[in-house]
Amino acid sequence: MKKTLLVILAVLCGLSAMAQDEKAIKTRRPKYVNLGYVLQQDVTLETGEVLKPEFGATLNRGRTYYLHKRPIAKFLSFGIDATWIDLNYAMYKPHKFMTYDETSLHQAEIAMQVGPSITLTPAKRLQLHLYGRFAPTFALRYVDKKVGGNYASMFVAGGNLSFGFFGVGVEYRKGPKMGYKEFGGGKLKGVIDNIIGGEDEPTEAFVSRATEGSTEGTTEVNPFFSKNNLLEGMRVYITFRF
Repeated sequence: MKKTLLVILAVLCGLSAMAQDEKAIKTRRPKYVNLGYVLQQDVTLETGEVLKPEFGATLNRGRTYYLHKRPIAKFLSFGIDATWIDLNYAMYKPHKFMTYDETSLHQAEIAMQVGPSITLTPAKRLQLHLYGRFAPTFALRYVDKKVGGNYASMFVAGGNLSFGFFGVGVEYRKGPKMGYKEFGGGKLKGVIDNIIGGEDEPTEAFVSRATEGSTEGTTEVNPFFSKNNLLEGMRVYITFRF
């Protein structure tokens, strides 16, 4: 009799553990934080000078809102991704400068993302997340103590593979060709000067020479803020899912 009770108790404990394990397996971990490295496109100015990205980093945080409570066929889920915070930074150095070879360009984007996603759970705690998102973005550039910015509509497509809490991913961002509106003096410019540090005075001479003869009586445009600037690049990242 005692042996029978022990066997029944062991079976019940096993079933309970399996149920808890199944619940853990199918947890879709909707919240995410991504830390990544930016592979930005080169910047080619209208004057022919080329700047290449030397360093880039990204941080974003968001959540997937699933459209149904349980995965379809126990492994497929559809949802809407909302990335509430998307920060992107890249620093460029001259690659082919004929006029001045010490100019550096700092570029940053502040954005949000929203779009559909598909989540696959093919095995225990293994999750594949694929997505496409619209990203309204405010882009900023800082060069030679000058700040320019503008709005851009960007699109993001990518995916990540995670096991439990940790994963890796890659995504591609695409935006329009755009120009930057130069800001005047003020506190923002002063704060950025203090954070990044000023450039040597000859850079101002470079900007002046680059704009001479190209405006023909119109308002001069800083070559770093001209209209043919393409926002595009890839990001590789590690993801933490909760």
